[in-house]
Amino acid sequence: MKMKRYAINFSYIGTHYKGSQRRCNKALMDIDTVQGAIESSFQKIKRFKAPSLIMAGRTDAGVHALCSTAHFDLEKPIDTQYFIRESNKFLLGCGHQIRLLSCYEVSPNFHARFSAISRTYVYRFLLANDPTFSQIPISEYSRTLHLRSNPHKFDFERMRRALDLFRGTHDFKSFSAPSTNKIEYERRRTYVRSLNIELKPAQPLLPVDPLSKHFSYWNFIFTSKSYLYHQIRRIVGTLFALGLNKISEEEIMTMLQVPGHHNWDRSIDPALPHGLYLLGINYDEKDIKST
Repeated sequence: MKMKRYAINFSYIGTHYKGSQRRCNKALMDIDTVQGAIESSFQKIKRFKAPSLIMAGRTDAGVHALCSTAHFDLEKPIDTQYFIRESNKFLLGCGHQIRLLSCYEVSPNFHARFSAISRTYVYRFLLANDPTFSQIPISEYSRTLHLRSNPHKFDFERMRRALDLFRGTHDFKSFSAPSTNKIEYERRRTYVRSLNIELKPAQPLLPVDPLSKHFSYWNFIFTSKSYLYHQIRRIVGTLFALGLNKISEEEIMTMLQVPGHHNWDRSIDPALPHGLYLLGINYDEKDIKST
């Protein structure tokens, strides 16, 4: 019997999850990951043989997603609206901070990971207008990085100019952490990536909170076909270190021109995961359209 392939789009707050991908085989429940929680919701749908998800990629513990994608195969067609409703009912009832946004049939050749044209991430941070003020709005807690610095001493323009150092095609090995997955580590043959990065003003998540007026809000926006392990968090941490005058542009250039795990400046702290969001994944329409 010819299998039917479906894709789902979903969002999640990653604060309480140990990453997006399941860490053990399907025989064991793994509701501490986003994939495991979604697959557990499938098992509660009546008259439905629960499939395994193929995720579009992985995010670290604490990282969020506004719209991620996965696909799965079924022997029989499904009522997609019923499927979404029942899955979300289970996730909500169990207190999961995960929501299925849509479900649709796709081409048998579609692959959530390998068919992606580009992936866009946002790294969100806030900076106090007064360095003595440290009470961030509750809505920003675990969802926005608080960059603790005197705004009069933080060199914002220097950091902004340094974005050009990372734009374009580079070997980003210095900005990737060694993978914990040895098979994946051996399989990866190149650390070269083409990257675009922007820095744009942002808004508070809850503007009516009286504390929100004490901060300025910013988004780094990253676009690339794929990313290396911890690449975004290391780049953001490097840009913060530059703005804080802890490192120089020359040191950044050295890490780019002499790429290697050994060449990562260990005085730089990678940005914490809770400011990072997967904004969305772009696919070619011909790869999505079912036949």
